[in-house]
Amino acid sequence: MQNTTNGFYYLIEGFKLLGKPGLKRYVIIPLAINIILFIGFFFIARHFFGEFDQWLLRYLPSWLRWLGSILWITFFIGFTLIFIYTFVAITNLISAPFNSFLAEKIEFYLTGKIAPERTLLENIKDIPRILARQFSLIGYYLPRALVLLIFFFVPIVQIIAALLWFVFNAWFMTLQYLDYPTDNHKIALANVHVWLWNNRLLSLSFGGGVLIATMVPVLNFFIVPAAVAGATKLWVEAGE
Repeated sequence: MQNTTNGFYYLIEGFKLLGKPGLKRYVIIPLAINIILFIGFFFIARHFFGEFDQWLLRYLPSWLRWLGSILWITFFIGFTLIFIYTFVAITNLISAPFNSFLAEKIEFYLTGKIAPERTLLENIKDIPRILARQFSLIGYYLPRALVLLIFFFVPIVQIIAALLWFVFNAWFMTLQYLDYPTDNHKIALANVHVWLWNNRLLSLSFGGGVLIATMVPVLNFFIVPAAVAGATKLWVEAGE
């Protein structure tokens, strides 16, 4: 039970760390990327759905116009689901170099251990490797997510498909954010997988907390840097 609640504790600690002196400046860029992408993605989706709505209404009789309201409700529900399972992945890919830097500063704040100094050129040269690791995470996620989506159409299995979907995405969220502090130490993803498996309840509770926070308006703007900070604290205290 303690491991089950510890994951939520680390996420809460991640939010607290964002306001600590000396760390706020490193949160600005990932936060700005998150907000800009969210707003842009929302209005693009809203525009195309509005076009579809107008097209559909031209073919509906007047007594069925109420369907337009239902479609808008469906749009907002669908947007929320898409945001949870795809938007965060896109944000992490774009902000990956900044998230790695944030994880490094969080670790220094927590431990006082100064990381080896790297020049700006060295940091720039490291970006392709960081992005390649992010793409490998996407390669891990997509085939498994597709299999789980198929389960929604399989009789009997579809009863537990939603639970499996949530558990897998909670697992992946922890893997995603734990990647930043572990990658800073050049720890192989295979070793991170082993650690996650050996700490299943802790991993699932942290990732589950991230998923739930992603569904909360306004709070979801801060979830990426908070999850990076929380995962870094988790790794410093429980992983190393």
